[in-house]
Amino acid sequence: MANFTREQVETQIRDHLVRDGFSVDIARSAAFRGADHYMSRPNATIASCIAIAKTYARPLKRVKGKQGCNVNSRK
Repeated sequence: MANFTREQVETQIRDHLVRDGFSVDIARSAAFRGADHYMSRPNATIASCIAIAKTYARPLKRVKGKQGCNVNSRK
């Protein structure tokens, strides 16, 4: 199995998530988490890193994509 750098893994995961319909900023955050998984696990594959990144990205998509979310709405 080839060893990739963190940047290569992040780029690959981010591009995959963008193709799957996630926004660039959510894909970037999730790709960082997926690359962290790749670097910390000796037997991690790109496919498992993408799965981890998607798991992390789904709740982010709901929070960042929420309409009408205003921090000052309770005043």
